Amino acid sequence: MSEKRPGLILHLAGVSQPLHIALDATEAETLDGRLAELMGSGGTTLLTTADGGKFAVNFAHVATAHVESTRSDSNAYGAPDRATGFGS
Repeated sequence: MSEKRPGLILHLAGVSQPLHIALDATEAETLDGRLAELMGSGGTTLLTTADGGKFAVNFAHVATAHVESTRSDSNAYGAPDRATGFGS
């Protein structure tokens, strides 16, 4: 059984598929407590991804969002095991 990792799931206004972002564990804990405030204010925040990168979210364009633990984040933006760039 694979390890569960935290991720942010964003449902953007006008987009049919959700966006999955692999989060740093500490970032996920912090964000979970601030998510309602960010959604209510439509604020912008910079998040630390699981691979150590940064990801900016403008919550004014987010319809719904939640933090969850997932078994696989291989397709999530910012996942350590996800390939980057446009290589073949």
